[in-house]
Amino acid sequence: MSQSAVKQQSSSNAKSVGKTFAILSTFNEATPIQRTSDIASKLHMNISTVSRHLNTMLDWGYLQRDDATGFYSLGLEIVALAGAALQNSSIYRFAYPELQRLSYKYGVHSHMSVPRGVEVVHLISICCENTMELLIPMGHCHPMYCSAMGRAIMAYQSSGEVQRVLRDSDLKKFTPETKVELQEIQQELARTRQRGYCMIFDELSENIGSLAVPIFDRNRNPVAAISISASAHSLSPERTRIGQGCDHCRRKDLREIGLLPQIRHWKNGRP
Repeated sequence: MSQSAVKQQSSSNAKSVGKTFAILSTFNEATPIQRTSDIASKLHMNISTVSRHLNTMLDWGYLQRDDATGFYSLGLEIVALAGAALQNSSIYRFAYPELQRLSYKYGVHSHMSVPRGVEVVHLISICCENTMELLIPMGHCHPMYCSAMGRAIMAYQSSGEVQRVLRDSDLKKFTPETKVELQEIQQELARTRQRGYCMIFDELSENIGSLAVPIFDRNRNPVAAISISASAHSLSPERTRIGQGCDHCRRKDLREIGLLPQIRHWKNGRP
């Protein structure tokens, strides 16, 4: 095969792989099941091309198909890959047992998420008996601008990255208390840096409060965040014992996984 033919074949293979990933990326929380025609319409691709790629992924187990309806959904091979990725994450392995302990000790819900674009993606969600309604499925996304973990991360990002997140976000209100004005959000980020943690009430869901701290890498860059959630009333440190427990949790337990690989004390809101 000539050199020109080899380059042409390589380019064709790269385009084929790109189409496969494009098709996979159309599956998300909003569209977990789709028909061939749905995907072709989204990607402006020929329906026969989409069908060919779907059949390949079906054979490999990355997709599954309901023969009765013709709908495709993600297959178990995707789940296996996600599990392998998590088990290879030192942050995940370290945070999971710590968050489980916090959840049962204080009767709160605990979470861990990582940033992805203008959102945070939940990787851990642990509930106790009285917080079952706060369970968040793995992979669920929340906007960074109005979530406790998102703001905890944003507070320690560069000003350019913060501006990018705010510019590219759809700043909409989820509740009457959701902060969408840029000045208000910037003020909240400044408070988070000053305190060393972020606390929000009623911004994503009414009557729910969350306390979050960032997790840093060895270069002090925020790479994830952990949080505890409960009713807004119980998370008010001025009014209830649980709130005081959460504040103690922030100062001691959350601090211990707020900086890897070594533990540091908090001073002026910085590790």
